[in-house]
This record gives sequence, C-alpha cells and structure tokens, in this order.
Amino acid sequence: DRVVMKKQWLNFLVNPFEWIAGGQALGWGLLGMVVSTVICYLSGWHYHGLLHFGPAPNPAWWCYAVEHLVVWIVPAVLFYLGGLILSRSRIRVIDVLGTVAFAQLPFIFMNLFNMLPPMQNLAKIDMNVPPMELMAQPGFLVGIWLSLIGMIFLVWALVWMFKALKVSCNLKGYPLGILYCVAVFGGDILCRYLIGLCY
Repeated sequence: DRVVMKKQWLNFLVNPFEWIAGGQALGWGLLGMVVSTVICYLSGWHYHGLLHFGPAPNPAWWCYAVEHLVVWIVPAVLFYLGGLILSRSRIRVIDVLGTVAFAQLPFIFMNLFNMLPPMQNLAKIDMNVPPMELMAQPGFLVGIWLSLIGMIFLVWALVWMFKALKVSCNLKGYPLGILYCVAVFGGDILCRYLIGLCY
C-alpha cells in the first residue's frame, strides 16, 4: 500500500490533471495566485513576464495583482485559441483556465525563495559593474545559487503547464509541442509588453 501511495504521489507531482481539473483546479489555482501575490508584495519581487522575474519600479499592491493575472490569463487564452484550431475535441474554457491556474502553484515556492535575505540583497546589487567587483559583493554568490534552486520551481510550473495544455485541449504530438512553445515563449513576450504598461 505504501508503495502504491508513493507512486500515486509521484504521479500527482508530475501530472496532477489526472485527478483535478475544471472548477476545482480553478479554485485551488486562484487561491494559490492570491498567496503568490501577497508573497511577491512582501518581498518586492515582480513578474515581468511568464519567464522573467525581478525588481521593478512600481511597488503598488495592484501592480503585483495585475502581473499575476496577466501571467495566468495570457497563456490560458493562447492555449484555448490554439486548442480550438488544433484539437478535434470539445474544449471547455473553465478546464483551460483552471488547469493553467493550478499549474502555476509551484511559483509560490519560487516566490518564497525570493524572500530570503541573499535574494533580497541580490535585487539591490548594481549589475552594471565589472564582473570581479560584482563577484565581491556580499551575498552575491549565495544569491545566484539560490536563484538556480528557485529555477527548479519555474521548470516544475512549466512542466505542469505542458500537462495542462495536453489534458485540457486533448492534444498530442507535434500540435501539442508547437502550441506549447508558441504560447509560452510568445506569451512571455506579450506578458512583458502588457505588464510593462504598469511601470
């Protein structure tokens, strides 16, 4: 039984959408988004896009909320529109919105990393100085290592978003891969443009 439970838990960590979708996924996803927004507000860490994060000039609470909404809505809309074109299945908006929102839950852990003192110091360091001077900054190397560990949670979220697209739009093969790449990388550019209007 313990082996079966462990296997189910590992399967959930890789693809939760075999167990959760629709309104339930949306509810958990929105709750996670609120928690993530609060953490970012407290740490001063902004979402510049789907794949870009760091300090920004607008500390207003609504700016953090807009960033999280944009990073959720943009890829979800691109998934949905692409799914309508490429999938033969009937696609429900709530399934796409719910699974994409749930897929971004690992961002909470990444945001918690950004509250650690070395990460806070890293955000204040002037990156335009010579490399040797940069390396000598207190906490710089620790901050870089923590950034790399934090990237694991970004990768985890991106894996879940891939699974979200696959399940919610019932896609596989080339259509799945192409739509995912277009939505994530094109979505990141669109997110950066829209979020840039807040600064």
